[in-house]
Amino acid sequence: MKIELRRINHNPKLSEETNAYSAEVWIDGERAFDARNQGQGGCDHYRQIGQWTEAEVNAWLKSNRPILPFQGLTLEHDLEVEVGDLLAHELEHRRLKRLMRTNLVTIERGQIFQYPLRKRPLDLVASAVTTTNSHIVIVNGGDDNVIRQALVILLDVS
Repeated sequence: MKIELRRINHNPKLSEETNAYSAEVWIDGERAFDARNQGQGGCDHYRQIGQWTEAEVNAWLKSNRPILPFQGLTLEHDLEVEVGDLLAHELEHRRLKRLMRTNLVTIERGQIFQYPLRKRPLDLVASAVTTTNSHIVIVNGGDDNVIRQALVILLDVS
């Protein structure tokens, strides 16, 4: 079962305790649910659109995804956890793209670093940074694997 979010509308101004958002949940290439959260600490709300019920998806996730440790507890994977993970990934991806517009972003020693461009060309800043550390990975302009690696680091820290 491939679960993905599309048409994500996130509103940080309304996000108090949880993310205020709306999105379409697609399963195996078909629209399955409309999802939303008002951002005030409550659970996500799902409106069934397709053939899948929330109970069916939860049962599949429970048997196919690992149990998650969370603050000393263990949580079974369900639709809300899955959507939360997908939303967090998308929001970090958007943040990373914004960051790369004004900074050289690198991966160094398993951490993300940023070097402000300050109207300097990206190539000039990258050259200066790689001169002092040839083992860095430059995220700007990187392929999907580099972007994925940066997102894993960012999501582990967040």
